[in-house]
Amino acid sequence: MMTTIKGVFAGGDIVRGPDTVIQAIADGKAAAIAIDKYLGGRGILNKGYEIKINPVYDDDEVVELGRYPLDMLELKRRRDSFDEVVLGYHKLTAMAESMRCLHCERR
Repeated sequence: MMTTIKGVFAGGDIVRGPDTVIQAIADGKAAAIAIDKYLGGRGILNKGYEIKINPVYDDDEVVELGRYPLDMLELKRRRDSFDEVVLGYHKLTAMAESMRCLHCERR
């Protein structure tokens, strides 16, 4: 992904011309790995927190999935502070939670 100029990386439309978004994203990941290796890393991408996605069974039945648990402030920190207790969802968990409701038209 490095260009002919040392330390300059490129990908996506600038390299391939107009192409798919998926290919541009893949080029971005490949460039990130190449940049990390160039800077002395091992080329391992930080993919963030692992989230557990509830299984979905689609056999034309309406399946009700349970809610994902909200992140909560630790008990030790609740005792001596006025910090918010219910922290909400991590971004990826919120996206997974939003996918629970996409088949409302089947009711």
